[in-house]
Amino acid sequence: MPLYEIEHSIPLDKSQRDDLAQAITHIHTRKFATPSLFVNVRFIDASTQHNYVAGKERAINRIMAYVRAGGTRTTADFDDLSQRVSDAWGKVVNKNGESPKERQLNAVFVLGAITTGTENGFLLPRAGEDASWLKANAPKFEELAKQGDGDFAELVEEMRSRDDLAV
Repeated sequence: MPLYEIEHSIPLDKSQRDDLAQAITHIHTRKFATPSLFVNVRFIDASTQHNYVAGKERAINRIMAYVRAGGTRTTADFDDLSQRVSDAWGKVVNKNGESPKERQLNAVFVLGAITTGTENGFLLPRAGEDASWLKANAPKFEELAKQGDGDFAELVEEMRSRDDLAV
């Protein structure tokens, strides 16, 4: 449902990408009761892009989070999300230590830009309606899992193991 785009001007190895994607997925799924299968993370090597801040070309590291706004989600929720994502960058990329300026995260932008769409063949729920959406679609998720779709097998297991996703 959300799409996180991580633009980085510094090299990130596979382990860092994996850890950052897992951290962001965990943060988002627990903040908004979203199943992991529907959290998208994309890494973009920005080292060859031309980015400007204050009218000057700069190397940047930033995260753009495209999310569903509305429902019970507040500005405070999105502020907290932004801070947690920023903290995850520091933990994964800089090992919670002091870092040179080029390794710092310059910005996290949370954009309530997702109005509707489909993912894995399902219409997206409105913000705050995830629980009823999961309940309505659970039989189809279980059918796909029984047919051998590994992603949906993981989704069904996650729905069974997380209290906030129980249907």
